[in-house]
Amino acid sequence: MSEPFAAHAGPVTVLLTPDGTVTACSDGAARLLGCPAPAAVGAKLADLVGHAAAGPLAGALKQAAAGRPWRGTLPLPGGEPLVACDPMAAGSGQTLVALTVAPPWADGVELLNEAGRRIGSTLDLHRTAAEVVGVAVPRFADAGAIYVLEALLADGRPVPPAGAGAGPGGDAAVVVRRLAIAFAEDDPRAWSREFPVNEVIVYPPGTSYARCVNTARMVEFGSDAIPDAIVHRTGPAMEGLLDHVSLLAVPLVARERVLGFAVFSRKRGRLPFTPADTALAGELAARAATCVDNACLYRREHRTATALQASLKPGRLTVPAGLEIADRYVPAGSDVGGDWFDVVPLPGERVAIVIGDSVGHGVTAAAAMGQLRIAAHTLAGCELPPAEVLTRLDTIAQSLDAAQFATCLCLVCDPATMRCELACAGHPPPLLALADGTARHFAVPHGLPLGVSDPAHPPEYEQLAGAVPDGATLAFYTDGLVESRMRNVDEGIARLASALVASRSPSLDETADGVLALLADQQGHDDIALLLVRAAGTA
Repeated sequence: MSEPFAAHAGPVTVLLTPDGTVTACSDGAARLLGCPAPAAVGAKLADLVGHAAAGPLAGALKQAAAGRPWRGTLPLPGGEPLVACDPMAAGSGQTLVALTVAPPWADGVELLNEAGRRIGSTLDLHRTAAEVVGVAVPRFADAGAIYVLEALLADGRPVPPAGAGAGPGGDAAVVVRRLAIAFAEDDPRAWSREFPVNEVIVYPPGTSYARCVNTARMVEFGSDAIPDAIVHRTGPAMEGLLDHVSLLAVPLVARERVLGFAVFSRKRGRLPFTPADTALAGELAARAATCVDNACLYRREHRTATALQASLKPGRLTVPAGLEIADRYVPAGSDVGGDWFDVVPLPGERVAIVIGDSVGHGVTAAAAMGQLRIAAHTLAGCELPPAEVLTRLDTIAQSLDAAQFATCLCLVCDPATMRCELACAGHPPPLLALADGTARHFAVPHGLPLGVSDPAHPPEYEQLAGAVPDGATLAFYTDGLVESRMRNVDEGIARLASALVASRSPSLDETADGVLALLADQQGHDDIALLLVRAAGTA
């Protein structure tokens, strides 16, 4: 063969007899066969492409001659391209075989298409890394792993631009965490025990992996460099890895910053990585880096929002004399919302109860929640009436840096008489679970959510008076408990009313737990806040 098939640009078709004799060739076959097409006619294909392909080729031809198409790879010089053998009927009942050799990148394009479908299905960092190696192993490599810089994971700090961490010689030690690893072995679990996920490793200057990170360039190396690449490893793991003779360390670069690296390796007996393979590895790593970067950004924002939300929420509620209160907060499974509630003791043994929900999720919602909760606590503590509290909160919501809407309900109650005054800014109405085993809405005035109105035309919040009947429980909640994609708010409120009745107990805490258990299907989609209030000693 005059040139490796890796240099060939298009597919080649060769017509063969079942014993492998060439009868005709398509244009471009000269590069595959190593001679002009007319000269190849009558020769054995195995003699033209190398005897390493003789055995697999004979099996493929036999299957195709029997009328069953064959698809696979053949060990041709320069690579192992995809090959198709299809039976063809010839004159006099004779069967010929059409052997089509795809260009080297045909499988690479399909691999990248599969990567696009599979990688980044979620924003979970470990799952994203596992998806990368799942695409590459065993199709592209016999082993693969993803490593991310520990500084990026430990405290969420953005990593410096490529090369900024290297010393005067352009090299420095790197500290990384292994996020995923895969081996095309009979027992991959044994390898996983030797190279566990989440292990933190320090690679000294000069090692292949350190050079890959510090230079932001792919490093190709052989088994002689493995002892340096897996520092402090001995025993069976080392002996097994020495059979991996062709390795690639590929930087994961996103937004001009190196996040870590991917490792791909091939064992002895499989063709080493070719230039086409390294180009494919670079494309695969680039797509993986974008998904890893997105997952890291989400991880950092989620961590920030969670810490912010936790720091801004009230601690243990102060329960005034004459009342029993049970509160529950259930965060969404994958994101941080803006639900909050507060109980503010007032002079004269009265109490203000505020519950709200900032629209959205993440840092913005958590920050808005904190500002509105603190403002509501302060305003209610100044003994302002509920309607005035909401009016001033609306002004604050409109002044936040990011446009932020929120619902809110404010109630002032006298525990001695259980008489209340309340105002509402678009929040779901409280429910009353009565002593006779029924439940109904607690009447509230309608009002616009906070931050929705035009500053030039502020909303006018109405204030109503009411009373909690003897033995009744007043339930405040956020929409995460009553709204979902399966049902509307009205249906959800009706379910909550039924759950309150079914969970009625002398213990208000048991009632709260019972409600959440009965409405467990609501959990995980949005934050849930539940606050139950009743007069002490009336159960």
